[in-house]
Amino acid sequence: MWSVKKSFVFIGVCFMTVLPSGAAEKTTQSMVEIYLSPGGNDENPGTSTQPFRTLEKARAVIRAGDDRGKKPIVVWLQGGRYFRTKTFDLCEKDSGTQNAPVSYKAVAGQQVVLDGGITISSSECSPVTDAAVLSRFVPEARGKILQIDLRALGVTDYGTLGPRASSRPYLPAPLELMINNQPMDIARWPNIGQPLIELGKVLDSGSIARLGDYSLRPAVFEYVTPRAERWTQAGDIYIAGFFHFGWADDTILVDKIDPEAGTIRTAYPHLYGFTNRVEAAWYAMNLIEEIDMPGEYCVDRKSGIVYFFPPCDMKNALIQVSVMKEPMVALEGASYIRLENLTFEDSRGTAVYIERGKACLIAGCTMRNLGMVGVQIGKGVRPLQDGLHNAHGKCQEGLTKHIPESRVIGSMRNYLYANTAWNREGGYGHSILSCNIYNTGAGGIILGGGDRKTLTPAGNSVENCDIHHVNRLDRANRACVNIDGVGNCIRNCHLHDTTSQAVLLHGNDHIVEFNRINNVLTDLSDAGAVYMGRDPSESGNMFRFNFFYNILNFHKGEKGVQAIFFDDTSICGATIFGNVFYKAGSSGVIKFNGGGLCAIENNIFIDCPLPVYVSPDNHTERVREFMASALGQTRLRQAVDILAPPYVTKYPVLKEVYDHKIAVTIEFERNYIASGDLSEFENPAGMNFKLKDNAKVFREIEGFEPIPFQRIGLYIDGYRTTVAP
Repeated sequence: MWSVKKSFVFIGVCFMTVLPSGAAEKTTQSMVEIYLSPGGNDENPGTSTQPFRTLEKARAVIRAGDDRGKKPIVVWLQGGRYFRTKTFDLCEKDSGTQNAPVSYKAVAGQQVVLDGGITISSSECSPVTDAAVLSRFVPEARGKILQIDLRALGVTDYGTLGPRASSRPYLPAPLELMINNQPMDIARWPNIGQPLIELGKVLDSGSIARLGDYSLRPAVFEYVTPRAERWTQAGDIYIAGFFHFGWADDTILVDKIDPEAGTIRTAYPHLYGFTNRVEAAWYAMNLIEEIDMPGEYCVDRKSGIVYFFPPCDMKNALIQVSVMKEPMVALEGASYIRLENLTFEDSRGTAVYIERGKACLIAGCTMRNLGMVGVQIGKGVRPLQDGLHNAHGKCQEGLTKHIPESRVIGSMRNYLYANTAWNREGGYGHSILSCNIYNTGAGGIILGGGDRKTLTPAGNSVENCDIHHVNRLDRANRACVNIDGVGNCIRNCHLHDTTSQAVLLHGNDHIVEFNRINNVLTDLSDAGAVYMGRDPSESGNMFRFNFFYNILNFHKGEKGVQAIFFDDTSICGATIFGNVFYKAGSSGVIKFNGGGLCAIENNIFIDCPLPVYVSPDNHTERVREFMASALGQTRLRQAVDILAPPYVTKYPVLKEVYDHKIAVTIEFERNYIASGDLSEFENPAGMNFKLKDNAKVFREIEGFEPIPFQRIGLYIDGYRTTVAP
């Protein structure tokens, strides 16, 4: 068999620039220390007993001094809550050096919270007395629901819930309610965990932007539940779910409910049009009428009142509402800056934004209860107005074109689809280390960096991070980690419990290794826990020593889910080595929907479906047809050029396929498939799938190498003190 290993050269680059926790303090140089406290005063000298109050004051003192770059500088944040109303900006003139970094870190043993909202006293919570409002509640909830008058607290911007979807721009979250550090659920029906509503007869699919119809004609369909007739008094209803494909969610404003006709008319169309496919199902949300469970709430944007069903005794509860939309901290052109052991929460946007610069470290931080992602590395794109669809990168004439922009995510994914070699200016050697990211609205981390035209690696990394429950608002194609560019790394992370993908990958020479990936894709079909596709030039990626498990299809759709999915004619030249797959996929573990040129070697498949699922197309011909197409020529000869250096030098197989000299194949060698009898493993009941030293696989499969299972997943370091078994 022709061997892919002999036909391309993989060079994995992952720059490790992280200093150990406390390294700055151990240097032989003297250290400059500045102290902050929520109860401090910017007129103080900034000492531990007379601290400053604000980050901006500390930054000003550092800028005015002459120690930056010469001595390590530590800004110690004493325990408490630091409320943010605008972005804390750090730029090139705030940078440290490799031996003298500038650190912003919590005092040991003290919890420091950067809060993007406001806290509310329980005394502001009162019973609902308005008869008109009470009549809209379900009978069993009357007398239990409380209200908070936001306008009386000075909050008048409540944001908007949508439209939001996998192919729409990222949007800041609307105002959200948090109680005791838990985000409450926007009131919906059916409730979370209950079956969705089947889509009734579609009377008008609405305009289909994917097919070039940008007329914005709304969709009309028959509702099959009389429950909808309770919602006619609501003025801000959204329907959410899957209206065509099982991987393309949407959240769309309702224009009208017509009880006489039994129909719902939307305010916007869906990208692919409303269709009565098997996957199509929906739920309604943002309804006062559906507050029927503890923890549900709804904001009445006309009155400025939030109604909620208390999840607990509110007397001593921590009550928060999110306000801030911009990133809480932005590092643009900054280098050797460290943010350590801080908690970012209660914001409608992103915690940390990084652009350009090098070797910044975000370590030991918790990012939770955010409206978007925890960290964004690299630019985004100004979103299309009103959150309109753009049909995979194509804009309607007359619409504002995509414009790359700092501090936004917006239409980043759409722009990247149309401009595959876009350098998002993510800088070099930045590291997100030992952080916890959860309860975010639209993904965990956006990891960019590197130049695809020159194949210059960035060496940015996400390591030892626990990322989960990151799709509260956007359920599809908002991954735990979205990785693009060249030469970046996801290592020793636990990516789990989310509706969407664990990793969405674009670009070249990335390393995804030693990660635990489980219970993802819970709402999708026709998707992979790790997903990439439709660009054969995205080559040289390495997937090694990962543990994929409990990746199952709960969706009604027939396509299924997989652990790794190479979609739409990917000649990815990827290496899949030493991974362990346990119950990882419904229709297959590794799927190729066209394409190939992968080395799948030395992996273990345990109680899995077909290890490799290949779509029935003629792969070689399909790939060659794509290469010759207009889109293929744009991606392979214009965005980058696979027939010229550096691509032809590093990935010669791409040219060989292009020139019709070789076929597209998949190498599957030295893999161990186990089912039923798991006695070869040390402790399968405890999810320890390390092979025993005397396992027969080492005798029966020549050259099979031990997999370092004990090294997979989170580890204890100076920032992460415990790891769950």
